[in-house]
Amino acid sequence: MNNKNKLIISVGIIIIFLLAFNTEYLISVSKSKIINSAVEEIPSTVPLNTYPIIFLHGYNPIYSERISEYSLKEMQSQLSFDLGYRNKGLITDKTTCAELSYSNSPITVRSTYFDSFKVQEIDDYSTSVATIISRVIECTGTNKVDIITHSMGGIVMRNYLHNIDNSTVRKLIMLGTPNQGGLYNIGELANLPKNNSKYNFDFMQLSEEHYFLKSLNKENEIKNIDYYTIAGNKDGKGDGLVLVESVALENAKNYIVPCGHIALRKPILCPKSYKIVKDIFLEVDS
Repeated sequence: MNNKNKLIISVGIIIIFLLAFNTEYLISVSKSKIINSAVEEIPSTVPLNTYPIIFLHGYNPIYSERISEYSLKEMQSQLSFDLGYRNKGLITDKTTCAELSYSNSPITVRSTYFDSFKVQEIDDYSTSVATIISRVIECTGTNKVDIITHSMGGIVMRNYLHNIDNSTVRKLIMLGTPNQGGLYNIGELANLPKNNSKYNFDFMQLSEEHYFLKSLNKENEIKNIDYYTIAGNKDGKGDGLVLVESVALENAKNYIVPCGHIALRKPILCPKSYKIVKDIFLEVDS
């Protein structure tokens, strides 16, 4: 095979890859536009003691909204089926209240706090999360939501609860979140931004030596929220990215499973992690 053919094949693979990750988003946006043109935007009223679940991703090195949205799709699908929730797929900035309303079974949605490949600070992500949560609450009529998040998403959510709004979340489940900042071999990067805030990249803020995380961990967790953490331990140190001792929080229910960082969010690869998540809701609802 000559170099020209190899290039053509490589480009074709990239195009297929991009289409695969953009298809769901494009379909969701198109559907929302059609519904918006035909249905009046009226919030619904949900049954008492029902709470939507929002899935939020973790760190993504290329800051792709589409790839990030996809990361918790498998867990959303499986959990929606097992709990009898309505899987609403993605929520975008075009999603209508008609799509989010429900009368019996609660809904599950995924979203992203990234903004078009921009490298931002965790405060920016938490502000984006505030918009997502507000939209779900506005459209469904519920007063609180449950959050399932992976990796950095847990830090984004804790920052949201401490600095934006602590009244909108009932349960926060964190999978492989470096709550204490323990990451494999990157802690030294935290020394770079101490005197210049323009270098406060999100991944730096995850270090135990960074003032952002130190400040966040000085705060006690919110009393009226149920916190859960699930840490992976596949090598005696952690999940391959986050050290096992970094995940647990005081006053949270903390679990450890023998899984890697990515596997924690995939029911097929880490059934023990998934079972813990599912049982959290079954115990509440039983």
